[in-house]
Amino acid sequence: MKKKARYTLIRGSYYILYPDLPKNGPQPDGDTINFLPDNEDLVTGLKRFNNRSAERKHLGTYNVRFEGIDALETHFMNRHQKLDKAQAARNRMLAHMGFGNVTFWSNQENNVETAQHHPVRGCLIANGIESNGRVLGLVYPGEIAAGKADGERIFVDKERLDTSVNAKLVSEGLAYAELYSSMPHSLIVRMRQLVKAARQAGLGFWPEESVQVGHGVKITDASDLPKMVIFPKLYRRLVKYFEDGHTGLASFDVWIRANGTDRDDKALLPTQEFGNLHDLYEVEGGSIKLQYEPEDLTFEST
Repeated sequence: MKKKARYTLIRGSYYILYPDLPKNGPQPDGDTINFLPDNEDLVTGLKRFNNRSAERKHLGTYNVRFEGIDALETHFMNRHQKLDKAQAARNRMLAHMGFGNVTFWSNQENNVETAQHHPVRGCLIANGIESNGRVLGLVYPGEIAAGKADGERIFVDKERLDTSVNAKLVSEGLAYAELYSSMPHSLIVRMRQLVKAARQAGLGFWPEESVQVGHGVKITDASDLPKMVIFPKLYRRLVKYFEDGHTGLASFDVWIRANGTDRDDKALLPTQEFGNLHDLYEVEGGSIKLQYEPEDLTFEST
């Protein structure tokens, strides 16, 4: 049986700053980057997972979300996770992409001031447009598919996945695997293998992970969060929960379950039962711990 080519090959250039808008650039982090396609029609023609079209940015670029990974947040709602680890993911991504020496503005540390090589040519193996209007895909610097036409449908095996910047960051312990049903099952299995190997080897942030399976951590308010390494999807929920005026975790589970659309994501659990984000964790006595490793859930694509 012929293997289904689910992805679209799109060539173009990767941007991390806007030369004409100093201090107002894209703010790259460990799992997002801006991309200017050679052929814009290839982006606008991608599958939309929730009917939202791709959001076009300055200079005609599009924001790309690295598929299958979730790096620690450097600037979510003007807050961040453990900053040295969040910036390590961002800086390693920039190095893998080939931007060379990159400097950031001293008074706007998320905005790039200079890059040795910019923009950088590369390929995007795109899966579709996700719920925030970003292009979801596998990211590569340079040419990876000589002989294949721009816009050609392409099959991704584990060898091709392993050479993506997405997989490299997970393999180095610099990003969690955040897996959705839109990703082919064989690639989900491979990403799980990579993240478990990195955790077992104690690479990157794994020795400092705060909220773990079987290990509870007390969190009182948002001021506790910047010190911690937490699955970023869960971290983002905690930030919004505290922004809503809560103190302590007594109401967190009720708050999550109250909004299944924006908070309590549907997921296939490792038990092969259908569940939600609230099945990932347990809150007890003001502490929160994980019930499963995050990569063992497959979230429903929206």
